[in-house]
Amino acid sequence: MRSALITFFACFLGMLAALLVYHQYRKYDAARVEAAKDAELQARIEQGRKLAEQTLAQQFATQAMRNDIVAASMARVSVSEFYMSNGRMPANNAEAGLAEADSFRGQSLISLTVTDQGQVKLVFDALSGVDGGTVEWHPDLAGIESMGLQWECLSHDYPQISTILHGCAFEPEHAAPVQVAR
Repeated sequence: MRSALITFFACFLGMLAALLVYHQYRKYDAARVEAAKDAELQARIEQGRKLAEQTLAQQFATQAMRNDIVAASMARVSVSEFYMSNGRMPANNAEAGLAEADSFRGQSLISLTVTDQGQVKLVFDALSGVDGGTVEWHPDLAGIESMGLQWECLSHDYPQISTILHGCAFEPEHAAPVQVAR
């Protein structure tokens, strides 16, 4: 009987030890699952924070470019006036009655250049999202008698340019020109 009692207590102690180990394992497993959930939540929070920062930076860049483009639109007026007075496009800033290209500074604008054929080229800094990115206005003389001098806006560097400046088109530098079917 003594042997049966010892076996019973040994089994009982073994079961208690097994239950204790099982309980510790469950606590460890629950803590591991909770830590994984916390890590995932922290990763999502960080992802959301980065997305919010990126969105704010894009909105700031967009507004800075808008402000600079609006301020620089007076260059188109100068080019138009030169054309109406002289019957030809100015070849540079001086002919258009504008200051030197690098004297035009804005929130993101670093230069404004009137190129040959009266084109107005704006160059922006890294705040715009593309360091050295450009927006160009090209004069269109096709309907000058009936509608006056019209302008076409285009950028090779800003795919989102149409959201910054309505009516402005994005055309990648190495893309073939868009052909209009007639």
